[in-house]
Amino acid sequence: MKPFRNAYEAIKRLLASIFKKGGEDDKYQESEAEIKAREEAEKKAAEEKEKEEAAAREREKAERDRVVQQVKNAANKGKGTGAGAKTGTKTETKSETKAEAKTEAKADNKQAQQKPSQQKQKSKVKAPDADYVSKSDQEAYDEEVKRRLERAAKREREEKKAEQRAARREMEAQNSVGGKKVIDPVTGDEVPLGTIPAEAVYLKKYSRIPTTSDAVITAINSIVRHPDMSKNIVILGRNGFGTVKVGEDFARSFFAMGLVASDKIAKIRAKQLNKMPNLEKLNGLKGGCLIIENSGLVQPEKLVEVIKNSDPAVNDYVVILTGEIDSLAAFFEDNPEIVDQFIYLVDIHRINERGMIALARGYVKEKGFTADKAVYEKLKGTLASMEEGNIDRFVEFLDGAMKKCEDREKSDGITGKKELLPQDI
Repeated sequence: MKPFRNAYEAIKRLLASIFKKGGEDDKYQESEAEIKAREEAEKKAAEEKEKEEAAAREREKAERDRVVQQVKNAANKGKGTGAGAKTGTKTETKSETKAEAKTEAKADNKQAQQKPSQQKQKSKVKAPDADYVSKSDQEAYDEEVKRRLERAAKREREEKKAEQRAARREMEAQNSVGGKKVIDPVTGDEVPLGTIPAEAVYLKKYSRIPTTSDAVITAINSIVRHPDMSKNIVILGRNGFGTVKVGEDFARSFFAMGLVASDKIAKIRAKQLNKMPNLEKLNGLKGGCLIIENSGLVQPEKLVEVIKNSDPAVNDYVVILTGEIDSLAAFFEDNPEIVDQFIYLVDIHRINERGMIALARGYVKEKGFTADKAVYEKLKGTLASMEEGNIDRFVEFLDGAMKKCEDREKSDGITGKKELLPQDI
């Protein structure tokens, strides 16, 4: 089998897994197991984080209760001391004798000889009132609670940073030479996974998403290793994923890396392409990229025509197919003559909330904006109104938020700050 039929075979295996068909080879079973393991690990990590947060809240509550109890104990101790002093005075009065009276008289004479300042100081000593906590005591208590809460919050932040550093080290270890291995789509050989090339800035945000990063990294690095091979890509997603944005980011990265001669990107829906009597309009795309949406609906003869038009000897542009996995799998199965023109397959798995927020952090940075934790917390609420993992809609929403930010700063006379606030979401 030719190495460049890997994309077709991968699509067939993906389709078979959806309907639980038999006949998958051992490599595919291992790949599915690896994907399942990553998803379970991600779920477990989320559960562990929730447990840690609950434990932190319990520690904070216990610390607060302990401080409150300390204040109560101090007040009760003061009450006991005052009561004991009064009882002792009463007993002493009842048990007075003449000898004791003489002793007291001597003591009185001795006390009269003390310095006035000593007498004045002694007269100020007073037992605390058990039913009253002074304002200064209350302020001291509040300050102590505040300090302890701040220390607890600081510990939690440091623990979180340590976890993030450990995750980064693990990813770096996997991506280093001798780390995680993947199959090169062209040669079929096992190669190191590697990292996103520095010039491919538009693809970096996908490296933060565990279920998607490997496919993106594998594709772009293989294209770099084999510049003479076709760069055409198939980007698969389940219904509602919105994969056009991923195609655009590949196209922009191709130009930034010098893999294509032009930064022109044309997008067209399958139904529109089917209605085109000829492809003269695509002649102006020379050296750029063509993204076909819902490409599983393209008429086979029309796609064959596009592939011929994109040949290096004609217009030399890259064809990027995006669409839903079932329709694309059926399309390639019915048209094997087209398969050889598409070496690279990027399967976008369902991206959960954590992955979408990671994508948002990368996209905000890519656009030159900044945002704090409150912004991302508010973003989580917006995800509920979208199809889970819909990249296109989410990115469109982020673009709108950035536009609001720029308009707000402009009206306030601020230029170049680009700081997203919760009110922009």
